[in-house]
Amino acid sequence: MVLVFASITAFTRAEEAEKAPEIPPASEETEIKVESLTLGSTPMTALPDWTVKNFRIPAPRSRIVSADGVILAQNRVGKRLVLSLASLADSTDAAVSLVNGLRNRFDEKVPLLTITEEEVKKHYAHRPWLPLAISPTLPDEALAILGDSPPEGISIESVYVREYPEGELTAHLVGYIGVALPDQHGPVGRIEYAFPPTEGRAGMETTLDAQIRGTEGEVLRLYDPSGNLKHQEVVSEAKAGKTLVLSINLGMQRLAREQLERSGRPGAFVAVDADTGDILALVSHPTFDPNLFEGGITTEKFAALSEGKDAPLFDRAVTGAYPPGSTFKPFVALAGMDAGQIIGTETLFPGPPGLIVEGRYFKNWSDSSYGPMDVRYALVTSCNTWFYQAALNTGAAPISDVCARFGLGIAPALPLPSVSPGNIPKPEGYGDPRSLANFAIGQGQVLASPVQMAFAMAALANGEHVPQPRLIRETLDPKIGTLILRNQPRKASRLNLRPGDIDLIRDGMWGVVNYSGGTAGSAAMRKPVVYGKTGTSQWSVGGQMRSLAWFTGWVDAENPRIAFAVVTQGRGSETLSGGRSAAPIASGVLRKVYADPESYAVALPEGPSRALPVIIAATVLPPVEEVPLELHPRRRGLMRFFFGGGQRDF
Repeated sequence: MVLVFASITAFTRAEEAEKAPEIPPASEETEIKVESLTLGSTPMTALPDWTVKNFRIPAPRSRIVSADGVILAQNRVGKRLVLSLASLADSTDAAVSLVNGLRNRFDEKVPLLTITEEEVKKHYAHRPWLPLAISPTLPDEALAILGDSPPEGISIESVYVREYPEGELTAHLVGYIGVALPDQHGPVGRIEYAFPPTEGRAGMETTLDAQIRGTEGEVLRLYDPSGNLKHQEVVSEAKAGKTLVLSINLGMQRLAREQLERSGRPGAFVAVDADTGDILALVSHPTFDPNLFEGGITTEKFAALSEGKDAPLFDRAVTGAYPPGSTFKPFVALAGMDAGQIIGTETLFPGPPGLIVEGRYFKNWSDSSYGPMDVRYALVTSCNTWFYQAALNTGAAPISDVCARFGLGIAPALPLPSVSPGNIPKPEGYGDPRSLANFAIGQGQVLASPVQMAFAMAALANGEHVPQPRLIRETLDPKIGTLILRNQPRKASRLNLRPGDIDLIRDGMWGVVNYSGGTAGSAAMRKPVVYGKTGTSQWSVGGQMRSLAWFTGWVDAENPRIAFAVVTQGRGSETLSGGRSAAPIASGVLRKVYADPESYAVALPEGPSRALPVIIAATVLPPVEEVPLELHPRRRGLMRFFFGGGQRDF
């Protein structure tokens, strides 16, 4: 029997006009052959001192491929050394002496396993006729030294090895595997394996393990008293896991990683198709090489990763949950409009340097004092004090409700482990004025992951719904590459918001990037136009406060309409800003993508899809000490607080 790892040919998408990526076929080197062996007329009639045993044959794991046809995970056939104790040793002591002396029989460049005397004794007592693994998977150099003639009683055995050709680039996404059941030495069990099976330990490898691992095969083997294999019969063939074609554009993934590395800080970048939910890039920095886990990682190497600087094993894009800062303000504004507390551009709040809320001073990021401004200019300038007033007038319940419509506070449906739901505080416990002030600017108990913010931006971009994340676009037959299943785009939730309200938010986010007073001018592009929102927040790391910078938004282009989120973390007492620290990361990716649209499978638009808004700036006022705040007429009298200029202790 031949256990086929994968045989992939080019395929054609039945429902899409563009040509699918060409996926190269698997080579013969990725196949393990288990042939039926016959010796004698009745080979499976065991003699009294012969042994018949049923073995399971691990199947080749699924091939994982990017949308542009690059292999992200595959199997290859590795070789390891096994020893027949029954044929070389006539006692337990002889078996121990044999194993202890193995190092003297091999070149130093041939790696050998450390096998304890207890393990040798158990193996000799319970299973001397079964091979004893004495080496890990051998490197090419060691195989060349061994040649075709290993020492007497020692043979070369084939095993599957998982490899990740793109290494660090997709480590958090694809993950890695480990041995599910190591080589056994004790009594022969009810279930035995021809070679150790594997299981997923991180990323998609673990969440989709049952699908990726395929279907095990089964073989009967007959051994004589000396441990020689006399006959084997294949009962059932192992079936490789179905090939998974992801939505990831590896070119875009690589650009994002380069920009995050260039920043010199830990962070994450997520890009999604705002209409289909396809995840185009999903990058966490720093990262690690999943190939280190091949055959089992050493304790020292794992400790270096798990305790390493900036936690390279931590997936900041999916598992990380951070205060979103001012990138949260569009949802506060929409909640106010949906609740009738902000009436389009008619509702005008002033923008003082700070507000006193129940005796505590809440400041704006700027020391300047601005006259009355509408929601669009409040977004352009990211005026904290405007949004404090908006939240105090609106209340916690409408804000929480709108957040849920955008998928905030809810774990996205991703085939990945430890997907963070973030946190949107319950309104009944977060409705006091001070909490509302923190709620207004995405601080306090408010948490969101980069992937959540990217999908919330996708909803603002399409104006109707939050798309269901689509990371696996298709599954293919592992042998011939034909389409088995296409995952159709789905909607996770509908916004049910007035189009006019969403348009006002879009106007403001256009201004953040393209208006002279915006906070993200460094991200502006002529074609396509970028819409965005910057944010800065504080985050506790090991009890120490760290600065976070965000930039979220989308590009005004279709096929795909890319929505994105980037977050970067300051080091020590370093102070960051969304416009200065995060926006350049996103713009560095987007400018290169649209400078070469064909390479990144994007369409360059002919021009803007909507008329450019007319945004009216607020007047800069002279500083004042304390002035009573005029609340919205519908909320007047519910609370009393004052705002004033100048710096104060708080």
